[in-house]
Amino acid sequence: MENKNNIPKKEEKLWSEVKGYQVATNNARILGSLDELIINENTGKIVDIAIKVQQSRNVHVKGAKRNGDLLLVPFAKVEKVGEFIIVTE
Repeated sequence: MENKNNIPKKEEKLWSEVKGYQVATNNARILGSLDELIINENTGKIVDIAIKVQQSRNVHVKGAKRNGDLLLVPFAKVEKVGEFIIVTE
C-alpha cells in the first residue's frame, strides 16, 4: 500500500485525511460530512459510508438508510474522492 518512503501513493488517502470531507451527490447536492466507514469484519471490505447530516436537513439517496443524524450510503455508490466525496444519487 505504501511506497518505500512510507508516503501513501497519490491514489491512496489516509483516514485522517478524508474524515470530515464534504459528501455531495453527482448532482451537486451537499449531503453532509464523512463521519465513519462501516466495514464488514469478515471480509474487511467497506460496506457503507456514514455521513453526518444536520437533523433539520431532509436528504435522501436511493439505497441509503437514515440512522439519527447519520445517513448510511452503500460504498458502491461512491464515485470519486477528491476535494469532495461524490456519490451517485
